Amino acid sequence: MISKYNKQQITVEGWAREEQFRFFKTFTQPFFNVHTEVDITPLYVYCKQNQVSVFLAYLYVTLEAARATENFRLRLEGDDVVLYDGLDLSTTVLKDNHTIAFVSLPYKDTFLEFCTNSRELITAAKTSKEFFIGHQGPDLLHITTLPWFKSYGLEHATSVNPQEAGVPKIAFGQLDLQPDKVILPVSIALHHALADGYHIHQFLQQMNGFISAFSFIEAENE
Repeated sequence: MISKYNKQQITVEGWAREEQFRFFKTFTQPFFNVHTEVDITPLYVYCKQNQVSVFLAYLYVTLEAARATENFRLRLEGDDVVLYDGLDLSTTVLKDNHTIAFVSLPYKDTFLEFCTNSRELITAAKTSKEFFIGHQGPDLLHITTLPWFKSYGLEHATSVNPQEAGVPKIAFGQLDLQPDKVILPVSIALHHALADGYHIHQFLQQMNGFISAFSFIEAENE
């Protein structure tokens, strides 16, 4: 697969996580999963007030958070480790015939640009005969959403394709609309040779920061 973004090779010898890398790289199933939740109330309120897709909004903050978390941009290339300087995302989309497609949604500089572009791509994908739509490289996040029922975790299918080794896999469940807040269930799977639980903590902190920013947008527009 061809990448869109530039990358730099990480020298494994002497790397801070060299021992962890060499240990977990040999595992037949090296991904670990964490099931948690995120309070997206400011994001949800903004979307409802401005008639913007909540789904596209939480994809946007997820992509921003992943781009801001270095270990989410690490990938395996054979015995080497590379760090990409950017990411797009690939999400499952339910077609009109109730099959799925993997649709690449490119990163955009602004939230509204991302939503406009992504909405057009998803609309086209619903009637497409293609399974893979758009860029499908290692410089992606793999995302799926289960909006129809409560979900407390998901074990992702993993590929033996070496080009996809290390791609983070994120799954979202049905929104939990509580009286005073909106909760988004999320499952995160990372390759343990490239990341640990602490890096999920970093990612969630970034995600919460981008979500909180919508409170200020809302206040400025009042």
